[in-house]
Amino acid sequence: MKTKTRSLLTAGCALWLALASVRTAEPAQAAVERVGVYASRIVPFAHFWSEPARQDRDALIASAKAAKTAGDTARFAALNAQLVAAQKRDHLQVFSTAPAEEAMVALKDKLPAIQKELGVVRLISKWDVAALTGVAEANRLEVTDRLAREFAPDEKRQKTIEQMKKAKPLPLDEARKLADAEKL
Repeated sequence: MKTKTRSLLTAGCALWLALASVRTAEPAQAAVERVGVYASRIVPFAHFWSEPARQDRDALIASAKAAKTAGDTARFAALNAQLVAAQKRDHLQVFSTAPAEEAMVALKDKLPAIQKELGVVRLISKWDVAALTGVAEANRLEVTDRLAREFAPDEKRQKTIEQMKKAKPLPLDEARKLADAEKL
């Protein structure tokens, strides 16, 4: 009987020690998620002046002119509407905090390599407060210059980029009102 009691006590103590060690063990540290943060005004500016974007824009303008010259008013109106919408979008991105969607799409094939190079798991505009919620400042890496460099801005554009970094963007609602009034 003593042997059985000792065995039960030993097993009980071992179980108690095992449970106690589980309760007091430190929780495993979650992997730190580094996020690349960029100024969504500068990236679209660099994209706008890039050679591929310029070629696309010039082709659209040439098509609109050709339609107008040919008297194809419906086609001209459609192309002109595209040009006006693109200008409004570009102004909202460069002068305010609108998302840099076209620029990021233009980079989509390069982004995985850039993110790997920088050691970041995702890229977020510094103006996207909702997406940055929960991302500690210490886990944010400034990547604006690296993204803009992909568009190979010339010296003149690089100087403008440096000036843009110093200027505050217009609030998006205000910029939309100005753009709608054709004052932006």
